[in-house]
Amino acid sequence: MKKFLVYLRLRPLGMVSLIALFILYLMMIFAEFIAPYDPTASFPEQTYHPPNVRFSGGKPQAQEARVINRINWRYVRVRGAYEEIAFLGRGEPYRLWGLIPASRHLFTVKPGGYPVFLMGADNLGRDVFSRIVYGSRISLTIGFAATAVSLALAILLGGLAGYFGGAGDWLIMRFSEFFMLIPGLYLILFLRSLLAANMDSGQAYMMITVILSLVGWPGTARTIRGMVHAIKREEFVMNAQLEMIPAPVIISGHIIPQIASLLIVSIALSIPGFIMTETTLSYLGLGITDPAVSWGSLIKRDISTLSNLRNYPWLLCPVWFLLGVTLAFNFVGDCLRDFYDPYHVLGKGNIGRVKRFVARRLLPLFTKNSGNAVQKTEVPPAKDTANAGPSPESGSPPLLEVRDLVVRFSVLRGRAGVSVQAVRGISYRLEKGEILGIVGESGSGKSVGTQVIPSLLPKNAAVSGSIRYEGKELLGLDAGALRTYRGKKIGVIYQEPGRSYDPLQNMGNVFWETFKNSEPGITKAEAGEKAAALLAETGLPRGRERLSNFPHQFSGGQLQRIGIALALAQGCELLIADEPTTALDVTIQKQIVALLKTLRKQRQISIIFISHDIDLVAEISDRILVMYGGLIMESGPAKLFTGPEGGPRHPYAKALLAASPRFGSHYSRERLRTIPGRVTDPAEPEPGCPFAPRCGFAKPACTAGVPPLIPAHGDSGEELLRGGHEYRCILEAGEDR
Repeated sequence: MKKFLVYLRLRPLGMVSLIALFILYLMMIFAEFIAPYDPTASFPEQTYHPPNVRFSGGKPQAQEARVINRINWRYVRVRGAYEEIAFLGRGEPYRLWGLIPASRHLFTVKPGGYPVFLMGADNLGRDVFSRIVYGSRISLTIGFAATAVSLALAILLGGLAGYFGGAGDWLIMRFSEFFMLIPGLYLILFLRSLLAANMDSGQAYMMITVILSLVGWPGTARTIRGMVHAIKREEFVMNAQLEMIPAPVIISGHIIPQIASLLIVSIALSIPGFIMTETTLSYLGLGITDPAVSWGSLIKRDISTLSNLRNYPWLLCPVWFLLGVTLAFNFVGDCLRDFYDPYHVLGKGNIGRVKRFVARRLLPLFTKNSGNAVQKTEVPPAKDTANAGPSPESGSPPLLEVRDLVVRFSVLRGRAGVSVQAVRGISYRLEKGEILGIVGESGSGKSVGTQVIPSLLPKNAAVSGSIRYEGKELLGLDAGALRTYRGKKIGVIYQEPGRSYDPLQNMGNVFWETFKNSEPGITKAEAGEKAAALLAETGLPRGRERLSNFPHQFSGGQLQRIGIALALAQGCELLIADEPTTALDVTIQKQIVALLKTLRKQRQISIIFISHDIDLVAEISDRILVMYGGLIMESGPAKLFTGPEGGPRHPYAKALLAASPRFGSHYSRERLRTIPGRVTDPAEPEPGCPFAPRCGFAKPACTAGVPPLIPAHGDSGEELLRGGHEYRCILEAGEDR
C-alpha cells in the first residue's frame, strides 16, 4: 500500500479522489460532531431557507434572513444581522456513536442564536447539510456491506466451483447464469416486491444489503472460478495437495492471494454501483424511509418537482455528493487497475498523458547533467561491431545487419524515472542461410535485441541505431510497411508455445488466418492442404487430421513444430527462435534442433537461435554471440565452444562453459560449478565491464570504462582470425585466465 500511495502522487486525479473519499468517510464516522444539528431537528420558520454562511473580515458568520412570501418561501437578507459561527463550540447535546455524551460540534452558533444553514434547509426547515452527513452513514456503508457479502459469496462459490469442478461446478455456474440473465435493476425490484412494504430502518438496511449481494455475486464468481481453475494446475498447488493440506486452506491460503489484485479492483468498482442502487431504491420508496435518512431518501423527498429545483437549487446538494463519491471510487479503481496492470496505462486514451509525463519528468533525468542517480548509471553504448564471420559476396548486402543497436526502457521506481538499458550498442551481421546463436544469462539482452527486429517491443522502449534487412532500414517503419516483413520475411517462435495460440481456435483456423495475410482470397480447403504439407515438413504426422484439434490437444513439442510451420507458412527467410527448446525435454530438444538444421539446409533460411544452454547453441550454430549486461562479450565460430577445454577468451564465456553440466558427472564426485555474484542490474549498469564484479580476474582498470571488442591473437590461430573471433576484455592474450 505504501508503494501504491507513492504511485498515486503521479496520478493527481486518483490522489484527489482518495483524499475526498477519506474526508467523506471521516465525516460519516464523526457525523454527530460534524453536523451542527440532529437530522430530524426542524426550524419551521426557516422552511426552504437558502444557505446563509457569509465571510466578514475573514470570519464565517450566519446571516439572518426574513420571509417575504410564504407561498413560495422567498427570503431577503437582513443587513447587518449576523451570527458569529464558532468552531468547536457548544451546541445541541448528542452521544458520539451512541455511547459518549458530548455537546461540542465542528461549527455552530451560540444556543438560541439564528441557525446556520451551510447548504440551506428543506421543506420542513431541517438543515440539509446535517441530513447529508447523517445520511452518509447508510449510503456509504451499504456499498461496503453489500460488496463484502457479495465478494464472500463469490469467493466461496466461485472458488469451490473452480477447484473441485464436476457436477458442483456445473450447478453453481448454471445458477449464477440464471441471475445474470435477468437485468440487475429488474431483479432487485422483483426481490424487493416479495418483501413487506413497511419496514423500520434497520430491516430496510439489511434487506437492501441482502438483495444487492444476491444480485452482485454471480459475475465475480464466474471470474474467480476461471482463475482458480487455471491456478489449481500450478505446481505449488499440486505440492500442497500432495502434503494433504485441506482444500479450504489451499483455496484461501494459496489460490485466492494470487488473484488479490483482481479482488481489490473489483471492490473499488462495485461499491459505487451498490451505492447508486440503494439510492435508486430509496428514491422509488422501496428503500430507506423516514425517520431514517439516506442520500436516496433525501433526493426523493426534496427533489419532487422541477419547480423545486428552480426555486431551491441547494436541494441538489445530495446529488452532488452522490456523483462525487461515484466518480471518486471509479478514479481510484482506475488507478488500482493501472497499478496492478502497468501495460494498461499505455492504452490509446492515456498515450498523450504518458508522453507528456515522459517529456516533462523522465527525459530531463536522462538529458541533464545533474549528478542524480540515473545520470550516474548512464553508460555510453559501445560502438564495436562483432565480426560477421565469412564475408558476403561482393556487392550483395547481408540478410540482416545490426549496427550500434541501443534499447532503453523508461520505467518508474517509486517516483523516480529510471532508464533500463537492456541493449547497449550491439552490432552483428547475419548472412543468408546462416545460423547465429545468442547465449547468455537472463537479463543479458538476448530477447530484447531480437524482438526489436520485427518491432515487437512495448511503447516505453526507446530504440536507436540501425537494423537493415537486405540493405533496407527497418527502424522507423510504420505498421503498414512492417507488414511486408512480419511473418512474410521474418518469423518468430517462442519459449512456451502453448501461450502462442488462442485456446478457442483450432489449428485449421490458425493456419487459415495466417495464409490470408499473404493470400486474401484463399479458401479454408486450400489453406488446409497447405497447412498439412507444412506440418508434414516439420515432422508432425497426420497433419490434415490434426487441423481440427485445439492447442490443449497437442504436446509441447508438437506445438513448437506447429509454430515453426506457421513461421514458414508465408515463406519467411529469417526465423528468430527465442529459447524454443527451454520448455521441452531433452529428447524433444534434439528433435527440434534437428528440424531447424534440416529446414536451414532445405529452405536456405537464416536462423537466430537464443538459449541459455551454450552447448546446445554451439551444436546448432555457425557463429555465437555471448551477451552479458546488454553487450556482446565475445563472438566467434561455434567450434570455439565445442572443444574439451573450450576456446573462448572472455572470462564470462569460459564461466558459462564451465557451469554447463557434463555427461557422466555426479554430485558425489564434484560440485556443479556456478558463476558467483548476481546478474548486473540494467537500470544501474557498472561503469566499466559489466562482468567485473563477478570476475575472478578483474583489475582496477576493468571499471575505468567499457572495454572495446578486440580481435583474438596468439593461440587463436590465423584461421580463427579470418573466422571472426572477437572478445571484450582488457586481459592480454598471454595472461593466465
